[in-house]
Amino acid sequence: MAKKVLISGYIGFSNFGDDVIFAMLTRHLKAKGYQVSALSSNPTKTKQQFKVNTAHYKNPFEIIKEIAKCDYLISGGGSLLQNATSNASLLYYILIILFAKLMFKKVIIFAQGIGPINGDFWRGLTRFTLSLCNFITVRDSQSYKQLGKWKIKARLVEDPAWDIPILPRESRGYVGVQLRDYSKMHPDFIKLLVKYIGLYFSDRRIIIFSFQTPQDLKICYQFEKELKFQWPHMKYEIRSENSIKSIVTGFSNLEYLFAMRFHACLLGLKYGIKVFALPYDIKVEHLAREFSLQSINVSEKPENYNPKFSDFMQYDNQEKPDMHFNWSVIDSYMSK
Repeated sequence: MAKKVLISGYIGFSNFGDDVIFAMLTRHLKAKGYQVSALSSNPTKTKQQFKVNTAHYKNPFEIIKEIAKCDYLISGGGSLLQNATSNASLLYYILIILFAKLMFKKVIIFAQGIGPINGDFWRGLTRFTLSLCNFITVRDSQSYKQLGKWKIKARLVEDPAWDIPILPRESRGYVGVQLRDYSKMHPDFIKLLVKYIGLYFSDRRIIIFSFQTPQDLKICYQFEKELKFQWPHMKYEIRSENSIKSIVTGFSNLEYLFAMRFHACLLGLKYGIKVFALPYDIKVEHLAREFSLQSINVSEKPENYNPKFSDFMQYDNQEKPDMHFNWSVIDSYMSK
């Protein structure tokens, strides 16, 4: 009989990055013969889109039922164990893990980024919870170092999204802009970004991507409004369809990309697009440093962006990184 895997993550929220990770994970597990279920905010859509069994992530009876049936609970990927979003979010993912351990299930932390975690209580609770897990993989060196300080054994892996299939690149010279709502964004950031994109790319078509609709649309419309005001003759369009297929197709036509989200930068790198990172979070800063990307932190006071834009225009197309997720790390544990 096939072993059962229950996945707990940011599933069913129409977030491109999390959907890609979930798609890569479920594809691999099903290919290995596992029966896959997931806790989702939209069980019907998730079941139709990914062909897995689903339960509602807020229904305690369904959650307990699914945990009781599974052989493994996989928590991840992405950055679930953090409270920059909220304490409630961190507590939710911790409770799922603790329920699974109370029912003597094997728990795998899958390609997560750990933190930021604010507050001694929350750090202690997270550390205790992770100490109970059977197998832990993290996707960045900072998370790996943090777990090392906590004396918790982990494996450092790449982000599973590196395995996303892409299309042949047919660059039309388009400039992609991917933004997300962020409460600490400097109020003048959008104005300055639009100014310099117009100065350097006035003859290009601008494609504005929403990676999570409707959450990203407000900032996309703000960018559009500023673009109309400063550069009324520039051509642009907003892409609000954020399915994996739609975004992968849209990126295949880009030559340049300005992106806030981690997985937008990752997809741009995978295509060999010239990527200009707009970090709002430490994971995006780490990615920018790792691949020597030009970057501007969206929360800092805007200054003269001209030197950074000038340097950005000088280098050739980004070399495609040869990055892949090492599935044997997971397989070797689950085959025991």
